[in-house]
Amino acid sequence: MKKLIGLLILFCIPFLGFGQTGSIIGKVTDNQTGEPLPFCNVFINNTTIATTTDFEGNYELKELPEGEFEIGFSFIGYEAIQKPASIKPGGQLTINVALVSLEQELSDVEIKASRDRAWERDLRKFRNFFLGNDNMASQCEILNPWVIDFPDDNTNNNFRAIAFQPIEIKNNALGYSLTFDLKEFVFTPQNSIISGATRFMELETDNSKTKQLWQKNRLDTYLKSPANMFRAMIQNNHNQEGFYLYGDKAGGSASRNLRSDVFSNELGNSIVEYKPENLVSPGKKPGEFRILMKGRIEIHYEKGYATVNTYKDAPYPISWLEVKGNYVNISSNGMVLNPKDVTFSGDMDKSKVSALLPMDYKPNLGDRIDVQLAKDANSLQEKVYLHTDRPYYYKGDQLLFKAYFQFANPELKRELSKILYVELISGNRDLIVQKKFKIENGQAVGEIFLPDTLKQKEYYLRAYTSWNRNYGPESYFVKALPVLSTYDRILSSDKPQDPDVPIKTSFVSDKESYGKREKVSLLVSLKDEDGRPVSANLSASVRDTHYASIIPESVNIENSLMLLEVPKNITTEKFNFPIEREWNVYGRFLNEKAKPTSTPFTVYLNNFEGMLELESDKDGNFVLEELDFYGPVDFAFLALDKKGRTFGSFELIPRLNPPFFVPSHIDFPKISTTNESIFEGMEEEEETVVLEQVTIETQKEDYTKRAIYGRADHVVSGDKLNRNGSVSDLLNSLKAQIPGMSVTTTLQIRIRGGATSANLSMEPLVMVDGAVMPSGPSARAADNIAGINPNDIDRIEVVSRMSSMMGDLGRNGIIAIYLKRGVSETPVLSGNTPGLNSLEIDGFGYGGSFVPFDYSLEEEHPEIDQRVTLYWNPYLVTDSDGGQVNLEFYTNDSDSPKIVVVEGLTIDGKPISATHIIPSKK
Repeated sequence: MKKLIGLLILFCIPFLGFGQTGSIIGKVTDNQTGEPLPFCNVFINNTTIATTTDFEGNYELKELPEGEFEIGFSFIGYEAIQKPASIKPGGQLTINVALVSLEQELSDVEIKASRDRAWERDLRKFRNFFLGNDNMASQCEILNPWVIDFPDDNTNNNFRAIAFQPIEIKNNALGYSLTFDLKEFVFTPQNSIISGATRFMELETDNSKTKQLWQKNRLDTYLKSPANMFRAMIQNNHNQEGFYLYGDKAGGSASRNLRSDVFSNELGNSIVEYKPENLVSPGKKPGEFRILMKGRIEIHYEKGYATVNTYKDAPYPISWLEVKGNYVNISSNGMVLNPKDVTFSGDMDKSKVSALLPMDYKPNLGDRIDVQLAKDANSLQEKVYLHTDRPYYYKGDQLLFKAYFQFANPELKRELSKILYVELISGNRDLIVQKKFKIENGQAVGEIFLPDTLKQKEYYLRAYTSWNRNYGPESYFVKALPVLSTYDRILSSDKPQDPDVPIKTSFVSDKESYGKREKVSLLVSLKDEDGRPVSANLSASVRDTHYASIIPESVNIENSLMLLEVPKNITTEKFNFPIEREWNVYGRFLNEKAKPTSTPFTVYLNNFEGMLELESDKDGNFVLEELDFYGPVDFAFLALDKKGRTFGSFELIPRLNPPFFVPSHIDFPKISTTNESIFEGMEEEEETVVLEQVTIETQKEDYTKRAIYGRADHVVSGDKLNRNGSVSDLLNSLKAQIPGMSVTTTLQIRIRGGATSANLSMEPLVMVDGAVMPSGPSARAADNIAGINPNDIDRIEVVSRMSSMMGDLGRNGIIAIYLKRGVSETPVLSGNTPGLNSLEIDGFGYGGSFVPFDYSLEEEHPEIDQRVTLYWNPYLVTDSDGGQVNLEFYTNDSDSPKIVVVEGLTIDGKPISATHIIPSKK
């Protein structure tokens, strides 16, 4: 991405307002002879308004709108010129010009002789810089390239071009023929200048579909253009048009390179919302405006998708705007009046001349201007669908998902829910796991680790928002989720059943079949009913059909996102559950007599790292407002009486979960049990279930037989660990019992050789009761272990080999900590302070930590690759230019076929669901 943008002194400007009009007349002659020049082109720059001179060299442009613009004159063999013109209502302006003949006009033979390979190479560069490098530019043709020449001293850092005649361009994407009088063309890594005058002529066609396509492309081009954004900013409806603006926060990151790739993390930290409502002021003349645009403005266009994402959770075209002098001067229709001061980078800098629209283009904006958005029960609907990386799992597995939302009115999505609840529910209707996830830009990405202690086989996965509850259980997402032991099997279907969705998906792989540990490259293409490329937001999973077979699923993205029919008599006034845009935790204070009372108190966060001063009301109630953290955090509450002594107790008010109803269409596949584990290297499960005595089962229990990482290489019981509260003592006592384990003075842990994993960590993966803890340069293994009360540890299992089933995260081994059953979850936080109430609050769920294997890296590889999920990417995007995205992954050691599942939504909310089978070499 360029640090400074290309300066395009040509704009996709909107229509001119035709009120009172005027005209221009004049005569065009030869500068030397004075002879009239018939058939000379006369046009208003950047419009379709044009005429030609008659035999006497006279011309007339009628019904011109009032205002200031340029009038262009071009004639073959003469130097093209532009003259300023100012039209007043009802006035007539006379402009006579005398064109200067070119000193030398090369013949076709001379031109062709002077064009060599170097010229052809420069012409290809010129096309990219002049027309652009997107799909629209590929549909443009320069009809007379021989009029373009390049200086001999051109370099990549200073590329220039000249044209001794107007450049003729045919734009098959927008349906225009352009005559471009090039005045200046310079491209450098810092900026670019394209200066000239443009005459537009509409192409002719009898094909109605082609006309409709041109109209659609013109409107799409205009809607995402700077002109539309500036026009909407004047009217304060830029958000409705899809433009959201952000500015650099004072004291935040000085460079975009230092930011993370998660927009929600940066918002409020390095960037803040930029609101232009109070920044628009009248200009120097009636109908002109000034907009204060200070600093670097980041522009998100949320009505489109971009293949190259700046942020994972913001898959939209993103641009940056910088204005010299801090003010953009514009006309009422969005035309920039000081273009040399305005520079764009990012998406708005990609399209050049190929995206030009004439100044008199009239977009149909009737459905976008002054639209009153109804906020009734029907228009405020939101429904959710979860795409999971597999249809079923094994105990201890990591479940990865992406949540897609359908909104009855997409214009209102920013006003709706920001919190999603995802739950694992047993066949007995018991809530096993509940996590909450942030909803960003109409989607959520997350993970849930399934406990390895699950006893049943049939579970349900449910997802909903607080607002969903007002519409009843039919608005929830529910699907059957078998959770198996490694000795269970599900009979595979012959082939997957794709829902009948309007978007067609095709797959093209680089080979017909693949062997073990072989790289797969797969091109996915989306097209609509008319064969046009589709812009879409996608997620894709690839799994091995031996470990996770193909099974029929009654729940799909199409039927899950169908909106409900809400009767008109249902109003939001009758709703009991609010729209959750922020996360609040409610609690109560009780005095020594267990009665609610009002009192000030202090809240300490995460081992006294932060502090809040709050007060309960007369009913003892209090609220922790706008909480925003991930994972569990310790909160300590302290109240003092008038004498300064601690008193009372605190309790959190549990959230009431909705009752669970099983939809009638939910079915579980038939599950059978064998005596052989599906994964190699795992011992056969001993038949302890037939023994009635609990004591015998306890003696026979194998701690590791159900763990997803297989058998542990070492198991250290809690009574053999130093548990005096110091993490360094705990780790050193563990190191003494694990061969090859080392702990540095800075508490860095090494179990194996220390290969760098894809998340840049050389440390082992830490798991607590089957849950994977965050890992990476900023989250050490020791930091994860330090948050655990050593006295609650039942045992620690250590895997000193590579664990292929955990993906690249298991490259450096695993430390799996198991806590005692039934122990208090109260952390060692309160110390010896009496009256300090310690409570743990579970924050938002993590966004998923899948990292695929890469066998091209020269690092140690596992002996057996038994990965079930080979690929998972919830951040895939295609755009309307090509409608394509490429997947790359490596196969495992199974010789079974692999199944690819792609799901998602188009920019206008149409569902996408497709599967593809990748054969294995036999």
